[in-house]
Amino acid sequence: MPVIDAAQRQKIEDALLRKAEDLMRRMRREADTAAPDQIDALATAMAEMLKAKEFPSVRAAEFRELTKIVQRGVYQRSVDTLLIQAERCGHRGDDKGRNALLTAAKDHFAKALRFGADDEFRHGVERRVQATLMTSKDGVDDRTKEAAKRKLDQHDTGARPPNGIEHRRAIRYLDPPLTVLAEGRRCTTINWSTRGLLVDLPPEEFHHAIGGKLRLELSCTEVPGVGGRQIAHVVRLDPDRRAVALAFPDISTVILDLMHAMKDAGIKPEPER
Repeated sequence: MPVIDAAQRQKIEDALLRKAEDLMRRMRREADTAAPDQIDALATAMAEMLKAKEFPSVRAAEFRELTKIVQRGVYQRSVDTLLIQAERCGHRGDDKGRNALLTAAKDHFAKALRFGADDEFRHGVERRVQATLMTSKDGVDDRTKEAAKRKLDQHDTGARPPNGIEHRRAIRYLDPPLTVLAEGRRCTTINWSTRGLLVDLPPEEFHHAIGGKLRLELSCTEVPGVGGRQIAHVVRLDPDRRAVALAFPDISTVILDLMHAMKDAGIKPEPER
């Protein structure tokens, strides 16, 4: 069996990494529109590629985690879509259709949890399923609405941190600032992390309430050509800082891309102190 020298091995590693990066870009690109089983097929192809003995083990672990994040996001979005459809069936009085959609949502919900969906997602789905089961042509009864509200008050504490203290799960950076396009309006970050952003957007000029969902376009002038779309939820309106705090459903692969690009460009983000 021929012996591979260091130069040949490096060439093979570089080729494998390029293929993995191309496949990851495809997964992210298709994640917004493709069915979950299509993304699963791409994830399987990625897993097979990472098994190659020449693939660097550290990078393989990174690609496995990124694949898991993409799959989690796809199944979370699928659950959201299925529950919306189930609720519409309930409003039409189509119990059979509603129950079939809830069964599909339950399957995708289990897969989202397997890929690491958090308690906030779990509690939110539980509330929505309960409300959907009680939905009829006459709407949702008051008792169900009150039960959902009690669960929301008990579990959804993101917008109301206890004692005013915010428990952060990721390092926040001040510089370089990111450019954020929020539904046609351009603004910049005050700080940012893989979990969310604080943007310089006066709350009185912002047309979303706490809990609202919006689509962002993220980029950074320091690393042109890198960035992408990201879903976020409003978690806090800060009139004192004339800012809006936004959280991502999970670790943002767009932010991870930007951070990798900064590293490659020799830029070290400055953390908030």
